[in-house]
Amino acid sequence: MMMLLVLSVVFLVLALLAVPVAIALGLSALLVIAIWGMPGFILAQKMVNGIDSFPLLAVPFFILAASVMNSGGITTRVVDLFSSALGRIRGSSGVVNVGTNVFLAGISGSAVADASASGALLIPEMRKDGYSGAFAAALTAGAAVIGPIIPPSIPLVIYGVIAQVSITKLFVGAYIPGILIAVALIAYVTNYARRHGLSARGRPSWGVIGKQFKGSAWALSMPLLLVVGAKGGLFTVTELGAVLVLYAIFIGWVIHREFSWRQFPGLLTDAGMQTANIMLVVAVSSFIAYLVVVHGIPADIQSLLHNADLSPTEFLLLVNVVFLVAGMFLDSTPATIILVPIFLPAAKSFGIDPTHFGLVVVLNLMVGLIHPPLGLNLLITQSIAKVPMRDVIWASLPIVAIVLTVLLIITFVPQTVLWLPSVMGM
Repeated sequence: MMMLLVLSVVFLVLALLAVPVAIALGLSALLVIAIWGMPGFILAQKMVNGIDSFPLLAVPFFILAASVMNSGGITTRVVDLFSSALGRIRGSSGVVNVGTNVFLAGISGSAVADASASGALLIPEMRKDGYSGAFAAALTAGAAVIGPIIPPSIPLVIYGVIAQVSITKLFVGAYIPGILIAVALIAYVTNYARRHGLSARGRPSWGVIGKQFKGSAWALSMPLLLVVGAKGGLFTVTELGAVLVLYAIFIGWVIHREFSWRQFPGLLTDAGMQTANIMLVVAVSSFIAYLVVVHGIPADIQSLLHNADLSPTEFLLLVNVVFLVAGMFLDSTPATIILVPIFLPAAKSFGIDPTHFGLVVVLNLMVGLIHPPLGLNLLITQSIAKVPMRDVIWASLPIVAIVLTVLLIITFVPQTVLWLPSVMGM
């Protein structure tokens, strides 16, 4: 336990000094190696082993698919369709915001990417509809949390690798929680628009909507690849990522004729840089997870929990608190890699399904994206909206409450996660 305390204190100090997460974790690990007299080659060995995983190849494919989708005009067409179809609803741009993030969730698997893409398009539109900049920024940040819930999901891929759980089963189990968040946010934003007397834009003719639907049909079919692939066993998760890239290129280049091969080297470079950042964090976190296991911390935690005579319900409440706090200070990747090996054995001993536990963990960590002090999604959308951060934080509180409510539902009603995989015979 002393090792974990030293590691945590050093990391928090470095994080407060604005040292990048991967470097802060690496320096903390090096200090532990020096203090406990461990051979230095273990660091390199465990870092390489940590990223030597075939399912992790899905990460760059998901990132590249989202980039190709944006450059090929797919996102813009979907936003235009939603805006036209929902034009008669008061403050329709708020509902469009949530709907667009649900669509983007079926492609990118990244909350940060979705917040950037949807925020640039929809925050100005929401302000035209009469929403405040702070509310538009908060809603966009909250809706983007759906990105890592509805598959594909980079955090679920990482959890599946660490926990050795079927990633496909995690993906299928995530649909209902993601939809619950989307429905709750739509109900909240429509009620907000009604209470504040926001006007409706008006809906164009059915002919115009039909034309827009025809132009968006290929794009809207992209998430179906996930369902078909999962049900039919046609693709592994990694193969699915590659298929999404090819399909996005086909739509943007052949159908919409907006994708240019001149853009492709830049898209590959951006995807490579984002992947490198994620993999560096995965590699260093894998070594720290190794230290945690070597020092017997999972067994110590499990012993403490059983000595405390906790019930499964009390254990899940404790897990929620731990991961919520971790999500406020840590990115989801290191938090998952370091903490899951500590708590998953105890969860199994309490009879908690690893798939259910994985969704609880990931949703907890996603709350950290819209919660102070870090709240990366809030930082992104606040910079787009150009409003004071205190206003965005205040506007985000009801949205945080909505996501926490869904979290409690999936925590204590496991069938919200496990029912769909069981129906599909997983």
